[in-house]
Amino acid sequence: MATRDKICISGVRCKVRLGVPERERRRPQLIEIDAVLESDIRPAAKNDDFKAAVDYQNAERTVRSLAEGRPRRLVETLAEEIAQALLRCDSRVFAATIRVHKRPAAMPRTREVCVEIRRSRRRAARGMD
Repeated sequence: MATRDKICISGVRCKVRLGVPERERRRPQLIEIDAVLESDIRPAAKNDDFKAAVDYQNAERTVRSLAEGRPRRLVETLAEEIAQALLRCDSRVFAATIRVHKRPAAMPRTREVCVEIRRSRRRAARGMD
């Protein structure tokens, strides 16, 4: 089995229109997204070669672009779309774990709701993990 090193991109702040009630989607709200990309980093590390490394700046741009691109009702939908996009954007990424943190407007006494999913390349083509 291949080495599954992890690259963690934490706390990507995005202004999104997200929520089940329409009134919650009217104004952008701040959420945070974490992405953990599983890859074999040995080729890049061995030669100190950024060309052999996963481009995590591009991964961050992908996360932000998807999150801020259009309104959604479900945090789950956003997490799934981000995971699939990150698997497509770099063939060296074996799997992606996405965590979306949201302060729930409908639950004012709850600090946050967090959805976490993990999708792998092997099963990404079938749409499951």
